[in-house]
Amino acid sequence: MTRPKTTFRTDRHHLLAGKSPLVAGVLCSLRGKFPPAGRTPACDLVEVRLDITGRPAGWLEKCRAIQDAGWPVLLTIRLAVEGGRWKNDDTKRFRVYEEGLAAIAAVDVEWRSPFARPVAARAKELGKLCVVSFHDFDKTPPAQELAAIIKAARKFADIVKISTRLNNPAEEKILRSLLGKKWNVPLCVIGMGPEYAHTRVEFPRLGSCLAYGYLDHPTAPGQLSAAELTNLLGKAPRKTAKGA
Repeated sequence: MTRPKTTFRTDRHHLLAGKSPLVAGVLCSLRGKFPPAGRTPACDLVEVRLDITGRPAGWLEKCRAIQDAGWPVLLTIRLAVEGGRWKNDDTKRFRVYEEGLAAIAAVDVEWRSPFARPVAARAKELGKLCVVSFHDFDKTPPAQELAAIIKAARKFADIVKISTRLNNPAEEKILRSLLGKKWNVPLCVIGMGPEYAHTRVEFPRLGSCLAYGYLDHPTAPGQLSAAELTNLLGKAPRKTAKGA
């Protein structure tokens, strides 16, 4: 099946999403240098969880440095009600997204946020990507409900992300079914839960355009490390940051 594609762009690099799964390394701290001295993280791009890192002095410059080293940055400021730690006024969060979009390659905003469309519109204006995400940490909704979300979100999203808790094989089958359909937008599908960690590898093989692995500590149930995920997907390790 031919799948839709999109591109993460920085001043120095272009990274195609959709042709083969990309590993997003999740970073929860902006302390210290990235990449660490003498080590090349096993990921294609870096998701900076700003709701967890907070906004330390020079946070945007640190994001730029990550991109200059060869890793496009996906900025996520996850709401507390969606499993994140952002509890402040959502209007302030929108302003942080605007600030980030001036410098980084992509952002992730929740489908249920009132600012989903404005954030996506701003990203488009600046030639950046917007991942529109849906999360359910308790269950996997029916296939029809998830399909309706994808159909609506694809009108303004560059990538649609569906991440739900798996409690039984029937729910796993629902997520698998999403990857068997054509959506005219790159789709990321994630099954959460330690009992279903195998889907973290199987879904990318079935066409999920992004696979998330942690760089410092897990941010979701069943999340593997970026290094383990890269190895299980059979991706060649990066030799140098500059060669990305």
